Amino acid sequence: MSNYDLPIRYYRFFPGDKPLGFTDQSVALDSGETALLLVDVYHAAEKPEAKELVNPTWDSVWWEIVDSKLVPLIQVAREMKLPIIYVTNSSPRIEILRSPFGSRLTNSLGFDPTIDFREKTVDPIEFDAGNPVQLCIPPQIAPEPGDYFIRKHTYSGFYETRLDSLLRNLGVKTLLIAGFVADCCVLFTMADAVFRGYTSILVRDCTLAAEHPHEVNSLAQTQRTIIWIESFLGPSTTTQEILNLCKADL
Repeated sequence: MSNYDLPIRYYRFFPGDKPLGFTDQSVALDSGETALLLVDVYHAAEKPEAKELVNPTWDSVWWEIVDSKLVPLIQVAREMKLPIIYVTNSSPRIEILRSPFGSRLTNSLGFDPTIDFREKTVDPIEFDAGNPVQLCIPPQIAPEPGDYFIRKHTYSGFYETRLDSLLRNLGVKTLLIAGFVADCCVLFTMADAVFRGYTSILVRDCTLAAEHPHEVNSLAQTQRTIIWIESFLGPSTTTQEILNLCKADL
């Protein structure tokens, strides 16, 4: 186990008329009490029937983040011997379409979770099984033996899942959080982590918000969401700052 000083950034949202803004600091990171939490790192536009759900410009940025940021982030987490936990959407057989949440997925986001969140490898008594539509994790960032995999069925990785039990059993107190999308599942998962007493640090170059078409080139919603998280939920860091920790250990 190793101790590190991790550079972080947060946002001081005060005073109201002229916020102090971005503030740099460092926090002590105990590798024995830290985990990497990867939220919804599947390619939602992998199959033809799902491509219309994702803006193609946004999708190209998604792939850039996967290849240039998430790949090295996961590798350095393995080198640091951090637990790597995948938290991913799923479709348990709970009649989700009868719920207000299911209505939002269908009416506002345009898909049916009982179809789009099917998986081949699940027990069909418990989950909606079948060929995946959205839930395709690229092989370069896929779970490996020894990693952990938690299925969720709402935006939060903690709601009615085993994530909190896993973290407590591992002795984890600090979470490095990356994944998609920043203003939905990452945000709700990070909020629930903070409410449960975990120190939560967003890896800000390993996330992307759900951008409106007219803002996708500037990634304006992504930047707004990062500032919101840094103001209200927890600090952020970058992939390079985490890579530097490993270099300093050599």
